[in-house]
Amino acid sequence: MNWWYKERRKKKKAPANLAVVETQRVEKVELPQEGMRCDVFLQQRNPWYSRSQLARTFDEERVLRNGAPCPPGRKLHAGDVITLILPPPHEDVEEMARIPFEVVFEDDVMFVVSKPPHLIVHPTGGYRYTTLLNALHYRYKNPNPEITPRLVNRIDKETSGLIICGKTSAATGQLSQALEQREVVKDYLALVEGHVVHDHQIIDLPIGKAKNTEIEMLRGIDHESGQPSKTEVWVVERLGRFTLLRCRLHTGRMHQIRVHMQAIGHALVCDHHYGVRDELRLSDLRPDPPPPFRVASPYGYNEGDTDADVTERIRAADTAKRHEYEALCRGEVVPRGEQDRLLLGRCALHSHYLKMTHPVTGQPLELTAPLPRDILGAVEALRRA
Repeated sequence: MNWWYKERRKKKKAPANLAVVETQRVEKVELPQEGMRCDVFLQQRNPWYSRSQLARTFDEERVLRNGAPCPPGRKLHAGDVITLILPPPHEDVEEMARIPFEVVFEDDVMFVVSKPPHLIVHPTGGYRYTTLLNALHYRYKNPNPEITPRLVNRIDKETSGLIICGKTSAATGQLSQALEQREVVKDYLALVEGHVVHDHQIIDLPIGKAKNTEIEMLRGIDHESGQPSKTEVWVVERLGRFTLLRCRLHTGRMHQIRVHMQAIGHALVCDHHYGVRDELRLSDLRPDPPPPFRVASPYGYNEGDTDADVTERIRAADTAKRHEYEALCRGEVVPRGEQDRLLLGRCALHSHYLKMTHPVTGQPLELTAPLPRDILGAVEALRRA
């Protein structure tokens, strides 16, 4: 079948413009998919669809085979045209034009942006249009179709800071290869729980999927089957019961800094999955602080929940947190009852520093993004305390 793959590469579709609302996806069945079930075919082509989401599209007759509704178990033939009709987006599509990000470096082949927190980097789950990548396509690809922004590295939704992007597939490939070969230096600033004793240390613990959790994305230390993972840590400033750290990634595992810091007993402040508190409040700075504040996680299923219920709950929580972050950045007081106020409401992690070689010029690049106002405000409050 080598000839088929060569021909397919020649006919490769132009990259999609993620700033345009997608109403349907059309796929042609090729010879290697002969005899495949329709639902399996669509799952392979759209791996981000959950099984329940895909089942609902068949129930609602939004899957067409050669123009007619198709049952999920129908065996396909080469030449069949499968159309997946997409529902209208739940999001305010106009918001992608208002998504804030700062361009730290830019030239003809690449750029680096600083992402605010509470922003997903690429379409996934309930976020199809209000992500950083949609906003980048809106700014760059809409006026110039020759440019297709691509993410070279990713950071978590609540993490802020530097992200490398390519403008061309060649530059993106070279930057991705440099990242894989550990030729890119990535440093983060992290505010963690407790008094970190060692000025410098290396955490070398394997990371794998977390056990005993229904949240698929969570990770944990796994000495049996985890991937090798190494984080180098320096103390920047000790702040009473908290410590500001600089963390350098020597590997790039999912949630690596968060998992490693939890493993050594210094979880990130306001880390909802791996930490001890969901919010840092003014009362937490008292000599006799109250118990760490926790809220019910929007993740996971309650009895009778559908995928849509969970998605909407997460989106509502994200929106509320984003508004509070914006208020903190404006220097406003975000009250918690009559006597307390919010200092920080998101995971205290910031992608602060990048060092790499430019993929075309070969010149070294060193870029920084200062702490955003919410984490900086929390650090200043801790200094005063």
